[in-house]
Amino acid sequence: MSAEDTLAVCILAILAVAGVTLMTILCSLMKNAGKRDELAELLNEETESHEEPREETAGGECSEEESRELWEKDSEWWKG
Repeated sequence: MSAEDTLAVCILAILAVAGVTLMTILCSLMKNAGKRDELAELLNEETESHEEPREETAGGECSEEESRELWEKDSEWWKG
């Protein structure tokens, strides 16, 4: 076998390995595409159960002070 033939055979082998790898990845993706993620379902259930309705003021909107969390600074903190 000449040097040119060896190079061609090596390139074909590399392409074959790459093709098999891609086919394996695609087959596993297609196989698992229909399955639901159990962890995502648990997280969705937890967030839905922990949501609390906000209380509204008489005007129907929360004032700036009420909508602000405890850790947030006042909106005009920089004015001093």
